[in-house]
Amino acid sequence: MKKNSGKKIFLRKNDLISPLNKYKGVYFFGITNFWLIFIISVLFLYGCAIKPYVPVPGDFYIKEADWAIINTDSLDIFVHPQSYYGVAQNTVSSYFTLYVRVKNKSKKNILLNRSSFSILAGNQQFDYIPLEIILGSLQNYSLLRHYQDPFASPIPSNYDRYLQEVQQQYIELVNSYFSFGDILPGGSKEGYLFYDKKIEQYDSFELDVLGIKIKFVRQ
Repeated sequence: MKKNSGKKIFLRKNDLISPLNKYKGVYFFGITNFWLIFIISVLFLYGCAIKPYVPVPGDFYIKEADWAIINTDSLDIFVHPQSYYGVAQNTVSSYFTLYVRVKNKSKKNILLNRSSFSILAGNQQFDYIPLEIILGSLQNYSLLRHYQDPFASPIPSNYDRYLQEVQQQYIELVNSYFSFGDILPGGSKEGYLFYDKKIEQYDSFELDVLGIKIKFVRQ
């Protein structure tokens, strides 16, 4: 029969902690680190995100949320910067876009001139880009995307579906583009206007609407 050695066994404080409690401590530490990293990442991305433009209150127009509203004796004009959403979004994301709505309150036709909406940013004037150029860039984008493989078949097997997609994008762009010209009594027009993407380099810009200047700044 073995005799007990004269050594004394001393228990440390941590030895009294059960394995389950140790696991909980490690788990809690890991979760805390995860949420800390997540919050820092979200704050970083928020700081890097492009902030939207909002109108500054002025004497000759009303600010309502993100909209600037001009009320004249014959017209109600609503304007605000808004990204284009639709099937052609990837193509037109290379442009700066405004959404415009104009209502004719008078009892006669009103001609809306093509120079009615010009932007001044960084001492440079930007006029809207005609629909023909937007459609041309859509066509170029579609061709490059579809024929990016030089060894692809001249006529892909899904070519019919591709043509339908392009046609749908064309129709959508034409229908959503703001059209100038006569506005009938009681009638209204609305849609997108496209501009040079360079405008987004500036923290503010002025939109000239029928001689009334509206200032927009990043929020």
